[in-house]
Amino acid sequence: MESKLKSPFTREHLMSEEAIKLAKKLLESDDNYLDNVIGLWRIGNRQYEQCWDTEFHIFGVIESDTDHLPLKHVRENCSAEFLAQSDKELAETIEFYKADVVSACNKIIELFKVLQPND
Repeated sequence: MESKLKSPFTREHLMSEEAIKLAKKLLESDDNYLDNVIGLWRIGNRQYEQCWDTEFHIFGVIESDTDHLPLKHVRENCSAEFLAQSDKELAETIEFYKADVVSACNKIIELFKVLQPND
């Protein structure tokens, strides 16, 4: 008999694994911060058709606030001066949103672990 669980997570096992992976990366390190934030923002948008008012909300806020900063794949095309300015702004963003990101990542990890099928 099919489960009656009303959750978008059960449809997307691979997406839940990716969400857990990205959330853990953000909890462990600020390396590739923007790429990881954007990855979670995209997952939230796919899960809910938008990330607002969900556990992914903070990632949409950060994506919007930092959409002018270079992602990893474009950094090599940026001047040293621009990168220094961008890195300073990113460090301030990371510090400002740290508590919200930690909370959201922990919530995502717990939600997705609970809703993943047992392997």
